[in-house]
Amino acid sequence: GLPGGAWGGRRSVPGHPIARSSSRGFASSTAAAGGWGRMLGISGVEDAMTSVAEASAVTAPFVAAIAEQAAPAAIAASEVADIASSVWSTTAGLMYFIEYFHLAHDMEWWAAIMATTAIMRLFVMPFMVMQQRVAARMHIAKPEIEALNARIKGMGGDQQVMAEAQKEIFAIWKKHNCNPAYMMLPIAVQAPLFISFYFAISEMAKGVPSFASGGPDWPLGPISMHDLTAADPTYIMPVLSSATFLATVELGGAGNPETSGAAQQTMMTKWGLRALSVALIPMTAGFSKGVFVYWITTNMFSLGQTLAFKVPLIKKIVAIPEIPKEATIGAKASVVTKREIEQKFGAEPVVHTSNPKLKKLKRKRSGEEDRSS
Repeated sequence: GLPGGAWGGRRSVPGHPIARSSSRGFASSTAAAGGWGRMLGISGVEDAMTSVAEASAVTAPFVAAIAEQAAPAAIAASEVADIASSVWSTTAGLMYFIEYFHLAHDMEWWAAIMATTAIMRLFVMPFMVMQQRVAARMHIAKPEIEALNARIKGMGGDQQVMAEAQKEIFAIWKKHNCNPAYMMLPIAVQAPLFISFYFAISEMAKGVPSFASGGPDWPLGPISMHDLTAADPTYIMPVLSSATFLATVELGGAGNPETSGAAQQTMMTKWGLRALSVALIPMTAGFSKGVFVYWITTNMFSLGQTLAFKVPLIKKIVAIPEIPKEATIGAKASVVTKREIEQKFGAEPVVHTSNPKLKKLKRKRSGEEDRSS
């Protein structure tokens, strides 16, 4: 089990890379982001980064506990110590995490990569839940924002009017607790992890001798995981990585409400991601199998997470608001109606005070009466 003192947050491993980077890295990044939020006048960013600080305070004892157990193994037989000193602190921390599972739990290297990936994704999960909550609230607030935009559309570009409209939009965001700044948090947390994972595994493939004998064959059968430093000659792993990425894109976009202004953009984005999933196969075919172990694991985690967020019971448990079906139906109908109107009457249809067909009929009748007389 984990040492009891570690859960209290008072015990640490002096000089150990995991303990050092976990306590200092989150504090510095949180303070920096909060400072930028104050400079830009975005109060939502400050509130969001406060949430990050609170989350990191909860997870810090867990990270320190793993570091405390990993320290003896790392000191005794560390293969990453030499290369960890020349990379970023986040990259080095992930190297030690992976090595911890390899040494302390006697896992093969590919299994250690999967275990580390799962823990990191669980750590990021609260931010993903927050993003889903904010996205749902933004859809609920969308009618109010669209009504405000329609009201100020005909008022020209008056600066005072725009300033008042901006205040009203902020008020709507506050009312529904859906500041878009919160939507960026998962990206801000996941992007450094994704990049650091890639560099950590790539550097380990070059500098850790036992990576070339990572273990027995992959559980799926035809893929040999004996050498994690080599590319997959069967192309199964690049295809599987792209396929799981594409599945997440397809399932993630299904059932999302679309507003009249976002429908076309959403479809274009999805087609772009579809093209990317195909292009990734030849682009990444030369990467080491260790990198693909991480990519496939994190893609499978994303796919499961996407499916889980569609289950009403799970959404209720994590407090993700339900989006009214009427809003979805109305938004999709508005897209079709606008497109049909533009095709039939043009981008700027002329509004008549009376029925133009009736006017034409009256003129025709009056002409016939003139000819008969």
